[in-house]
Amino acid sequence: MKRIVTLLFTIGLIVVSCDQRKKDQPRQPNILLIISDQLNWDFFSAMGNEYVHTPNIDRLIKRGVRFDRSYAINPVCIPSRVSMFTGQRPTYFGFHIPKGIENEQVDVRAYVKSHQIASELKTAGYQAYYGGKDHFGWRDYAFKPEDLGFEVYSNGKEYRGVDCVPKAIATLKRHRGEHSGQPFFMVTSLMNPHDICYAHIRDNQFDLEKINERTDGGGWQDLLRESVLANLRIPEGETGAGGFEPIDYYLDNAPPLPDNYLPQSDEPSVISGIGEEGKGMAASFGRYRGQYDSIDWRLHRFAYVKFVEEIDREVGELLAGLEEAGYGDDTYIIFTSDHGEQNGAHQMAGKGFFYDEACHVPFIVSHSDFNETVDSTNLVSNGLDLLPTIFGLAGVQPKVQYEGKDISRVFLGQQSEVDRSYIPVEFSTGMGIVSKDFYYGIYYNGKEHNEQLYDMRKRPLQMVNDALDSTYQKDLTDHRVAFGLVNEQTLSAYKNPEGFYRHFK
Repeated sequence: MKRIVTLLFTIGLIVVSCDQRKKDQPRQPNILLIISDQLNWDFFSAMGNEYVHTPNIDRLIKRGVRFDRSYAINPVCIPSRVSMFTGQRPTYFGFHIPKGIENEQVDVRAYVKSHQIASELKTAGYQAYYGGKDHFGWRDYAFKPEDLGFEVYSNGKEYRGVDCVPKAIATLKRHRGEHSGQPFFMVTSLMNPHDICYAHIRDNQFDLEKINERTDGGGWQDLLRESVLANLRIPEGETGAGGFEPIDYYLDNAPPLPDNYLPQSDEPSVISGIGEEGKGMAASFGRYRGQYDSIDWRLHRFAYVKFVEEIDREVGELLAGLEEAGYGDDTYIIFTSDHGEQNGAHQMAGKGFFYDEACHVPFIVSHSDFNETVDSTNLVSNGLDLLPTIFGLAGVQPKVQYEGKDISRVFLGQQSEVDRSYIPVEFSTGMGIVSKDFYYGIYYNGKEHNEQLYDMRKRPLQMVNDALDSTYQKDLTDHRVAFGLVNEQTLSAYKNPEGFYRHFK
């Protein structure tokens, strides 16, 4: 009998000890990832931009850590998003490789099936939800959030405040009812300010015929048209309310032309088109150089403001829903974008260039316990660093040893610096690196001015190619060496093509 009592007492101690360890262990946090599309890193009123009003994103900034040196791994939707949800470089899977290069590549569909990041989090106790824009490849060479193990609450064409956000809020409330003891990882992937791509302009006014033509498909395209026209329409209380004239309203409220409105001197010929066959990138694919005059560019910039304010309203609705579901004080919110927008810089719109406007993206981590903090030192690659950061925040050891860094160690105060001096940026015509003070890139395609160096301390507008300035010889040499090291595996997969290799061998 005495032995039985002793045994029961011992078991009781073990149970108490296990319960105590559970209490001592930090609770896995809820994580909400909000992804915008084509949003510039500094286009927020909280950052002093007087031409845009973003009270809801400002709230994230006011109670968050803002990483001001965050960059897209590739400033285009598909490659950037593929990287965010695989943790690999886009070219690893063959996305946006410069013309003329045939590389060794991994099948992205097979990779995703064997590396289901949401399933890994589920195994660790999370519920994982995805809603909104995916864009993980094209045609038959693509994957879906379901392939990653997510429960999808809003499909890839439901990415607005009228469809994605209400479903996200409903999912949060359902989670509270059905999985109250479990943390969640939720992705809400919204479209704007990408609608700027549909705000066509002709003869100093918005081209309603072209807008209607490009959104004439029914279904999700009806919502696209409604969004574009609603944001461009003159508001009540103004002359011309409800319509799209007079132009004076737009010009009175439009941001001025950017300080780097003119094309860069010694611009890569693949961009300018000078000496090349056919158009350069600046005039193709809706980039509008040579088609827009200064008034058109100001109309473009007005439209961009309105689409930024649209996503801000959607973020506000989502935050209100998060609070209504009871998670407002208990969730880490990560806010970022797949890439930026040229927005008239160098007389171009769109994306895909090795310019700060396209590559530099917001990366904000918000929590009710945080005070506004600006990290202007650490280099962040939102494509490579996102998954390591989410796994780190969740306290989960991923199956893959990622190239990227766990940024959670910085915003949680576990370390002050990320161990890196350079981050890679890939683009469809070349590759580059960003360092503490410089952009350095090599355009593989094009005949002239392929090597570019920009001193972001002295000339952040990237109007001059400092690679041609002899006073930058040491900086140029250092970045050539770093380029070869940072991109060693990619260059090897490319079989070390002369178009890159000749600059740094």
